[in-house]
Amino acid sequence: MPYSTTISALDLSDGVGGVRVAAGYTWSEVGGARAVERLQEEVALDLTSLEFLSQTTPATFSYAGSLAPQPSPTWFIALWIQESARIAGGTGWLFRSGRFTTEPTSAPIEVILAPEQLIGSAELAAAVGTLPIASGSTTITSLTPTVVGADVAIVAGGTDTGLPAGVTFTYTATLVLEPSGGHLDVDAPFDIRLDNPSLAFTAGVGTGFVTFLLNVISPIILGEIAPRVKTTIKGLINAGILADVATRLNRGKPSTMPAGVVLSIRSVRGTTRPTAAGTESVIGVRAALGAFGGVLSKFPPLTGSKCFIASAASDPLAPEVVALKTWRDLWLRRRRGGSRLIAAYERLSPPAARLIARSPRRRAFIRVVVVAPAARVARFLVQRAALRR
Repeated sequence: MPYSTTISALDLSDGVGGVRVAAGYTWSEVGGARAVERLQEEVALDLTSLEFLSQTTPATFSYAGSLAPQPSPTWFIALWIQESARIAGGTGWLFRSGRFTTEPTSAPIEVILAPEQLIGSAELAAAVGTLPIASGSTTITSLTPTVVGADVAIVAGGTDTGLPAGVTFTYTATLVLEPSGGHLDVDAPFDIRLDNPSLAFTAGVGTGFVTFLLNVISPIILGEIAPRVKTTIKGLINAGILADVATRLNRGKPSTMPAGVVLSIRSVRGTTRPTAAGTESVIGVRAALGAFGGVLSKFPPLTGSKCFIASAASDPLAPEVVALKTWRDLWLRRRRGGSRLIAAYERLSPPAARLIARSPRRRAFIRVVVVAPAARVARFLVQRAALRR
């Protein structure tokens, strides 16, 4: 059976070049110190920036035949979108479909290119959350992350039931945040690598000699405790970033990433931001959110947050309506008096919206004369604000 879907994108970042839409297979390959996910491209479509971001003619991705059944029972079918210029470096991820055993769903794909997000000490501390945290036989009682360039230096302390009573450990490493292109775990936007790991033990009462021996053989023990520490830290960081981005997109209301919305990392860089005392080192993360069937529509609606006239003239999920809602929430609401203007509009516009909705001719007129031009201005303002960050 032939496969076909459409792709629309909303750019709130500093721009994007050409992209490649691809479908093929994904599987896990065990080798070396860890399992590595592999991708095998079968069909692809290259799009220019204008084609990818077109709000009038969404791009169509299709292929004849079928990718199912996959060549091996351990392989899965997947669809992904990546910035063409970044494919060679394994970055630039814009959408990861997750794994399928049949053809991917043909629901339209929506991608939102988010403004760069800065991650500093405060954001990392929030991502770590409340301690202690147990992982198997290991309990992490303290965890201090510090931004160093585009990496994070971590110092973790804790205990393990395999150690003598009273002995604690201190684990240090450099945590490298790498964009994940995986489909087997789309809830992990980062593929986290730990460089230069070190493990030391501190004696309890009467355990000095035992602790000395543990420090001598710590490279061996490192292979037991370090994977559990890494798994815990990776989960904390990924979950924390997902929750933070979801809350930002949900207009500041605490939220989790809705089911079906995938956060992918385009790039990671080291930078700085001003503080009251000068500057601080932070990590700049450029991300994209994608989903079959739309992104923003999957977030829970907020009371009094409807775009009445635009929704009456167009489909509520139309790109123009999404652009206006994004402008309202990411630009206007943050300006002085913006909340009052929004409240006034939501109080006065429903009668006009009902009048527009009754007539196909009025809907078409408002869509062309009012909604489309307003959406173009909204996109310009949001993108200009993103460039100034």
